Amino acid sequence: MILIIQFKEQYTQDVIDLVLHFQNDGTRPPVTVADQPDLLTITDSYINAGGNFWIATENEKLIGSIGIMPCGKDIAILKKFFVYEKYQGEPIHLGRKLYAELMKYAKEKGFKKIMLDTPRNTVRAHKFYEKAGFTKVEENELPVTFSHPYKDSDFFILNI
Repeated sequence: MILIIQFKEQYTQDVIDLVLHFQNDGTRPPVTVADQPDLLTITDSYINAGGNFWIATENEKLIGSIGIMPCGKDIAILKKFFVYEKYQGEPIHLGRKLYAELMKYAKEKGFKKIMLDTPRNTVRAHKFYEKAGFTKVEENELPVTFSHPYKDSDFFILNI
């Protein structure tokens, strides 16, 4: 049975493994936990900061994640959105389910804009975000700056 729940500390290493699995797939320069220290402080960086972080599990095994990090009163950053390949697309659509959870939360919290970064070569992710209503922008067009692990990134913004 697949469950989407709020992050629990016991899944920290599983989230790190999931994130690095996708980030270090050989198609771009490798990144580490040191490049994204929020992975070691998910509860503080996301949940205690006024955002949230969800994980998807199947039989208590981590299979996906998504986070929303506040960046000012009504702006947030979508981060660490990853789903293992087996759970992407038909028939499960786990990515859509995680994203729906994030959007419900964002609207309840009154966020007006959601920003994100993604590596330039992640075509499938770009299509997902564009279909969800995000607009591709240049980094200097974002309302605030935020850390991201890749220098060669594309940026997207969604007005809610």
